[in-house]
Amino acid sequence: MNITTQIRLSCIIPTLGRGDVLLETIRMLLAQSYPAHEIIVVDQTPCHDPAVLGELEILERKRRFRWLKQTEANASKARNAGAAVAKGEVLVFLDDDIRIEQDFLAAHARNYRDPGVAAVAGQILKGNGDVVYHRTRESGNPELDWLYFPRNFGKRCPTTWMASGNFSIRRELFLKLGGMDERYFRGGQREESDFALRFLRTGRRFQFDPDASILHLGIKVVPGGGSRPTGRYFGVWNHFVGHWYFIAGFATPRTFLPLAWDCIRGHVVTRVSLQNPVVFLCRLLMLAAAVPKGYWMRLENHLGQRTQGDPAPFSSACLFDR
Repeated sequence: MNITTQIRLSCIIPTLGRGDVLLETIRMLLAQSYPAHEIIVVDQTPCHDPAVLGELEILERKRRFRWLKQTEANASKARNAGAAVAKGEVLVFLDDDIRIEQDFLAAHARNYRDPGVAAVAGQILKGNGDVVYHRTRESGNPELDWLYFPRNFGKRCPTTWMASGNFSIRRELFLKLGGMDERYFRGGQREESDFALRFLRTGRRFQFDPDASILHLGIKVVPGGGSRPTGRYFGVWNHFVGHWYFIAGFATPRTFLPLAWDCIRGHVVTRVSLQNPVVFLCRLLMLAAAVPKGYWMRLENHLGQRTQGDPAPFSSACLFDR
């Protein structure tokens, strides 16, 4: 028997506000050449379309997937909830708006033939599915490779990068690391980077495998989604706070400026805000307000863990690690 047939995969999909595309994602997982041990959907949607609801209920009655309900819109909490009930040895975390080939799960499973592989980062394509085979100069920086690594890279390699829309990890290690940090509310940016850096501190690296590939449809193809801003122009508060909460826990003197600029470039110096002075000013004010908020959250987190006497699974022992 091939060793991969002995590896039980638990697929975990957080979802919010998705309908037909969620059903398609589930069906593609059910049609895999290497079957999942279980598919766990953590549903944060308050009310589904009746037709979608009916299809989901039929699939659940047939035990084609496990359906968990969660009232709070928190992607990190949803992933942790799925991991807590999963029965497989390896957790496969996926977005709810993807396209995959039939050998997708087989590609993830093959990596775990090697007992030295603790986690796998899969390839993520967008749009017309372009693949790149060269990495940028910034990606060669060992401290910031996770920030600049091309998610549509075409070569197998170890990496410091992962994205929760397509990665797998041994369940025991995921739980030991404390799972995803639920303080990143409503899918605030850098929740994935937070987990990745905690993982890297164990001395391990992710195995990047381009064969474990997804096409991520994204908001331009399928509107809505759990981590999307609540407003086109101003609904980025959760991302601002997430960025600075992350910076407070993981930035070093050498990485502080690149990380701060990444936040500013991504949410303040954008085409939309530069074309609209009101949007630019509002986002600048939100950025300023998010800095003390993020640092205060990190301090609360650190003090709370010291009181409990536990090693900090979600933060560093100081604001700047050296």
